[in-house]
Amino acid sequence: MTKAPSSGQAKSLSIFLIEDDTAHAELIRRAFQEQSPRVQLYQAASLAGYHALLKQHSPDLVLMDINLPDGRALQALADSHDHRAFPLLVMTAYGNEELAVEALKGGAFDYLVKSPDLFRRLPVIVQGALREWQLLQQRRQAQADLQASERHYHSLFESIDEGFCVMEVEFDDDGTVSDLRLREINRIFSAQTGLGPECLSHSIRELLPEIDPFWLQTYGAVARTGEAIRFQRPEQQLGRFFDVYAFRPDNGSRNQVAALYRDITEQKRYEEQLKHLATHDVLTGLANRTLLLDRLEQAIHYAHRSGRLVAALLFDLDRFKVINDSLGHNFGDQLLRAVAGRLQHCIRETDSVARLGGDEFVVILAEVADMKDIALVAGHLLEQLNQPYRVEDREIRLSASLGISLFPRDSDDSATLLRNADMAMYRAKRLERSSFLFYAPEMNQRLQETLELEEALRQALEQEQFLLLYQPKVNLVTGQICGCEALVRWQHAQRGLISPAQFIPLAEETGLIVPLGDWVLRQACAQTCQWRDAGLQPVPVAVNLSARQFRKGDLTQRLQSILQHSGLAAGELELELTESMIMDNPQQAVQIMHELKQLGLSLSLDDFGTGYSSLNYLRRFPVDNLKIDRSFIRDVATDTSGASVVTSIIQIAHNLGLGAVAEGVETRDQLDFLRRCGCDQLQGYLFSKPLPAEDFAALLREGRSLTPPI
Repeated sequence: MTKAPSSGQAKSLSIFLIEDDTAHAELIRRAFQEQSPRVQLYQAASLAGYHALLKQHSPDLVLMDINLPDGRALQALADSHDHRAFPLLVMTAYGNEELAVEALKGGAFDYLVKSPDLFRRLPVIVQGALREWQLLQQRRQAQADLQASERHYHSLFESIDEGFCVMEVEFDDDGTVSDLRLREINRIFSAQTGLGPECLSHSIRELLPEIDPFWLQTYGAVARTGEAIRFQRPEQQLGRFFDVYAFRPDNGSRNQVAALYRDITEQKRYEEQLKHLATHDVLTGLANRTLLLDRLEQAIHYAHRSGRLVAALLFDLDRFKVINDSLGHNFGDQLLRAVAGRLQHCIRETDSVARLGGDEFVVILAEVADMKDIALVAGHLLEQLNQPYRVEDREIRLSASLGISLFPRDSDDSATLLRNADMAMYRAKRLERSSFLFYAPEMNQRLQETLELEEALRQALEQEQFLLLYQPKVNLVTGQICGCEALVRWQHAQRGLISPAQFIPLAEETGLIVPLGDWVLRQACAQTCQWRDAGLQPVPVAVNLSARQFRKGDLTQRLQSILQHSGLAAGELELELTESMIMDNPQQAVQIMHELKQLGLSLSLDDFGTGYSSLNYLRRFPVDNLKIDRSFIRDVATDTSGASVVTSIIQIAHNLGLGAVAEGVETRDQLDFLRRCGCDQLQGYLFSKPLPAEDFAALLREGRSLTPPI
């Protein structure tokens, strides 16, 4: 292995000469020495020598005899890819065309036929080959760069998380856009639109015959002006909503437009849902208060010009809370949806129905001729609401109370109209359920009085302005006191003694009846213990239990706590329950009464005969006494039908093993009648009015009979 000398400091070329013919090798060496002194010539005589040189040096070019002692140059080309980093020129002593083709196919850069003339010209041939190689390498690099760029572009094109397409805009002679043609698309665009690679070069008008002309006009404007544009637009034929950024690509023709598509269909759907929820009730889908007020304002606006009436009808479902609490909120929700559907079915297209919340609904009647028409509609709506509902294989009947206010008579303000209808509705509910009332100005004054009374009632609870009176219960046989009923009174600082008829309904309505009722229980139990501790004859005390108290889930625990705190035996406390509170949900009522009986309490069914309890339920109620309502006792001496009712009630009580108690006994004739019927206990002004605790204690000390002698 030899190396030709070099001179000069400039970068020299490194050439491998692989030649086993020493004479040829010497001629070549001399040619390079004479013509290209800066060439470093590394020589070897075999393939093995060639591979050894490759381990030590990196050639710029290789000259190799095709036949070498240990193999052929073609074998070197086949065994190694190193020649691809430099040009390899194959030399042979024989000009064989087939051999030349084989060498070139094998990777040789050129095929040379040895001759003295070739050897002399070889430095020049090498320089030319190097220039061609450099140009080839530059072309290869450019092609590789282009391929890499295309791969990168395609990768970016496909990795964009938005739809992307390039379109060709086609213009008519007058400059209007006639069509678009797809040139490039990515997979997301295909998924968004259903237009796959098979659609490339196709006309958009062919692919989407009903396309909105807006798209063509917009892309045409981008192509003409080169100005990018961003917009949001639905495409009805595709059923999608897109956020689009369209621009003219830098490397495209003037008629090309590229566009990024972001599918915002779900976002738009969600926005529409939010808009709907802002103006509609979630449960029923009806208009909510916001939309209702807007529609009421519109109705008033039109009625101003037409001179007609607008009516606001506000409904409140009677006893809905009882149904909701007893049968569950899911049942209640289904029932409210059924009510909403029924109301919608009953009104005209020009009218509106809304749910304010809870069990309150509003119907707006627009463009009404007179009040008679409104009354007819109100009656019809109540009649429809009273029809039975079928929910979860149960048949439920509802009634509603309805208040009506009118434009322009009652107000020209939508909020005031609703407020007036609300007042009329509450008035209707108190007077007679399942009825309607038109608003009257005095209702507003009554409402103010009610609000003031409610505030005063709250203060009375905080300041303990209440007191208890005790009315004796008398054993009809002995005439002795056998118990008492605790009756609450309100001692107002300015108004004096306020009747229970004024504040008990308000306490029920506001929920204040629960703390008030608990206060009565605590006071009555404590007072009874004081009488017992004072050595007086122990008598059971009866306390009226309100519907709200009865339905409150922790009733048993609260009563147990009150008894423990006061020290009163459970057998000395009697709870009076009304038929109406029990029959709201008989099954739940039976369960609660059994829990109360397990505490050891005595139970009475108060105002018996005024409700609608059946004998079947009465047998199931674990009560001890039936209290006959005073309305039946009042005329027993003169009204034979009333007398028959009282006689029947006493017989029913005795047949069921219950005690019969008559309240409101005020005359000797009533007493004589009840004595003949075998009534067990009596209560009323004939024996004693309700007394303060001290006066009742005095009666107990006297121990005398309170019944007049026979």
